[in-house]
Amino acid sequence: MDQRVFQPAGSKRHGRLAFVAVALAGIIGFGLADYALTSAGYSTAGMAVWGGGYVGTILILWYGWLRPLDLDGN
Repeated sequence: MDQRVFQPAGSKRHGRLAFVAVALAGIIGFGLADYALTSAGYSTAGMAVWGGGYVGTILILWYGWLRPLDLDGN
């Protein structure tokens, strides 16, 4: 897969901003969906949406930004 999908053209700053944007959108967006579903009386669905969205956001962040890092210390 082409890594430029996750790293916009330009400086590293754009990559960092995209990382923060994806993290905030994933966490806040699914939190709001959970709130709306719970308020409507669908607490189990809200919990499932929040949990699935949170896990999905973490996987996207790992695949797009953290997996390519060389963390072996050599």
